[in-house]
Amino acid sequence: MAITILSNPSSFMAAHNQVPYTVSSNMTGQPNFNFIIDINQTSGTNNPLARLKYPVQPSSAQITFDIGNVLKNYVSYDFNNVSAVFAPNTNSRLKYYVEFRELYDVWDGTQWIPTLQSISARHPTTPSSTSFNLATNTIFDFEDYSSAAMVGKSVSNIGFLSNGNSLSENIKSTEERFLYWFDPSRVVKTVRYVATGGGTQDVSITLTSNEYLFCTRAGKYAQDVLLAADLEITNLYKVQLLDGSGNVIATKTFNLNTECSIYGTTRLHWLNKLGGFDSFNFIRNSTKTEDIERKQFKAPLSIGYTKQDRLKTNYNTTINDKINIQSDWISEQQSTLFEELVSSPIIYLERNPTSFVAVNIINTNYEFKNYLNNRKLFNLSLDIEYTYSRYRQSL
Repeated sequence: MAITILSNPSSFMAAHNQVPYTVSSNMTGQPNFNFIIDINQTSGTNNPLARLKYPVQPSSAQITFDIGNVLKNYVSYDFNNVSAVFAPNTNSRLKYYVEFRELYDVWDGTQWIPTLQSISARHPTTPSSTSFNLATNTIFDFEDYSSAAMVGKSVSNIGFLSNGNSLSENIKSTEERFLYWFDPSRVVKTVRYVATGGGTQDVSITLTSNEYLFCTRAGKYAQDVLLAADLEITNLYKVQLLDGSGNVIATKTFNLNTECSIYGTTRLHWLNKLGGFDSFNFIRNSTKTEDIERKQFKAPLSIGYTKQDRLKTNYNTTINDKINIQSDWISEQQSTLFEELVSSPIIYLERNPTSFVAVNIINTNYEFKNYLNNRKLFNLSLDIEYTYSRYRQSL
């Protein structure tokens, strides 16, 4: 008896896309034959995470299946998880391996008994704490997806995990920012902070063994590092990642926003398609509203009631807070990037550098704008709501 793995996905895959295998068996002629696939967590104690069963296909000894729907249930995201210079993103990935078995009926002399056979194949072949497959919280669009797409998103190829790497960002001295990178070879050895005048402050780091996703703080924390080194920040600064040879492999530029505005700033952080978080300040007029839902009951009034007596009483009052926010003038590149904000499932509103509130975007459509079509500058208007409701007294 034997199962052969005919094709398998890359060792690094986006869990929210297809993760396909094709396997065959030389025992498919056995009664009631089924392929059994166990998906296991490398460091888990409750394996398998899932057991899949596929019957043999007519006139075929092989089958193709997708385990992405299982893997995506075990990855989430990492946000505000950095206490020092960097941190591994352990919630954003799943270390897993796959085992293959055969299930078919065996005659014991009196009856046919369904019998699960021993493990016939594994992927990887010898899984361990250092040999595993990695499923990440990235998702690729239809045109961008391939079995090796995640490999191409390493820090050596694209820099930080963002589709807006080339864009500089506005930030205030009281705001925080998190930068994410995929580093399967752990090539990053230094985080460099660059002041306005070009002065630098380097911090050597040793990335966690057998971890591939990392993040660092790049907002107030980075500014404080430069100021503590007596380096001046007048209008901009940079955060860079360097390899062991001192080569800069990722750079993010921040414009320090010192302008006074008659409007408050609404700063949002959102999970992007590559599994990191992007950020933006909405600095124009914002409008707060409340949606109020009331439930009432009628109480019988006694004979001789007074005008002070209550006939209808609100026994449940639910308040949902919403904010309409407006951006400053934005570029075509930013307009494309904000599509990821509008469609993101995880969004945070920043109260201060250590306090964030979960919110949702409630807009149901998004228009891509460009100067060629509109012949004018444009901004972005969004409606957000808190993910929780407020309640009034029930009296």
